[in-house]
Amino acid sequence: MQKVAIVGTGLIGASFGLALRSAGYQGEIVGVSSQPAIAAAQAAGAIDHGAPLAEAVPKAGLVLLSQTIGRILDTIRHLEGLVEPGALVTDAGSTKCEIVDLARQSIRRAQFLGGHPMAGKEKRGAAEADADLFRGRTWVLTPDEPAELETPAAREFRACLERMGARIAVMDCDEHDRV
Repeated sequence: MQKVAIVGTGLIGASFGLALRSAGYQGEIVGVSSQPAIAAAQAAGAIDHGAPLAEAVPKAGLVLLSQTIGRILDTIRHLEGLVEPGALVTDAGSTKCEIVDLARQSIRRAQFLGGHPMAGKEKRGAAEADADLFRGRTWVLTPDEPAELETPAAREFRACLERMGARIAVMDCDEHDRV
């Protein structure tokens, strides 16, 4: 994977960028967010540069949606014409069923794998980002079918999470939301 797009460069998105670098990722990390959030994420070293969604997503092997639930849903509606075939789109949303259902209907060219890192802080924003935020923390993945975890893109993503020190848990979106 030569390029990662992080859509939403607040605490979770910026921490993901820092954790990727700390885990040895050498490729390009592009952020999509407001200008102040992009500036803060760049200052923290979490992203290489910012870009609009239409420029950040093409050629990205991984797209992380790290926004509020409403914005994740809106972004999903705009990805199909932008995302690379074979890429993995995932999210960091705290609820899964609505996101997974919409992604299943909207994203055809790439794989969607719902996710939820069980990590955070009392403070928000890239200035609070931490490369170790996910270390020892559970990152829930919500595939529709177990085989979705075995695609090349999903295996690479899981390996990244493990290098970050996250503990991967797998459950369906209904179980996740119930828990």
